[in-house]
Amino acid sequence: MPRLLHGTLYASVCEIDRLYSGCGLGLLWKSPKKYVDQIKRLVLCRPGISGSKIYATVDLDKARVARTRMINNPKKPIWNEEFHIYSAHYISHIIFTVKGDDLIGATLFGRAYIPVEDIIKGYVDRWVEILDEEHKPIHGNSRIHVKLKFSSVAEDPHWSQGLRSPNYEGVPRTFFNQRQGCKVTLYQDSHVLDDFMPVILMSTGKFHQPRRCWEDIFDAITDARHLIYITGWSVDTEINLLRDPQRRKAGDEADTRPAP
Repeated sequence: MPRLLHGTLYASVCEIDRLYSGCGLGLLWKSPKKYVDQIKRLVLCRPGISGSKIYATVDLDKARVARTRMINNPKKPIWNEEFHIYSAHYISHIIFTVKGDDLIGATLFGRAYIPVEDIIKGYVDRWVEILDEEHKPIHGNSRIHVKLKFSSVAEDPHWSQGLRSPNYEGVPRTFFNQRQGCKVTLYQDSHVLDDFMPVILMSTGKFHQPRRCWEDIFDAITDARHLIYITGWSVDTEINLLRDPQRRKAGDEADTRPAP
């Protein structure tokens, strides 16, 4: 039964007891896809093949949330890696997927399934059977050793409480430390109309004055004393940052420019 997994999932991917990656061709007749997979397994397990590596992923049903490093020993891979996974997923299983990275491409060996109810009940330290795509044990009855612990947001005293104390150490396991004097501006949208005035009382006793995200970006670019370089996965250099005809500013005919 699907359950909402809202909190922190502590997952450890330890090792696989044995992995007979290229043994047997008994499934070749079933489908072309299985034929290709079997051939790739044969290539992967041959001794001396360059690039024969094994890795495992942690999936919350279809959502991939963690991946181990690649191991050069495809027969008995040992990772002993720990992950702290922040989850807000509605799922049925925590899935450990075992794949091989070889000269031909990624090869699926199998998946190990742990029902979500098991980790909600408590700590899991288990050798889990690895199954093929038909949910049958793979050749050699391989098993993967995993450890799981789930901490719900309801058990976290800091959850949704903000900075209640100057001794608060900030978000755990982040790259940058918490610093004083930082400022965060909240926006309703990238652009809002003049008549958008929600009544939001601030802790200072004043009412929130909504700002326009694109206008603030425009002001930051035009008023900058140093070069501002904006890059990203998807940057539209033709976008107009000033959308309101009643709020035009000098220079708004060329808001953003592509990098040379």
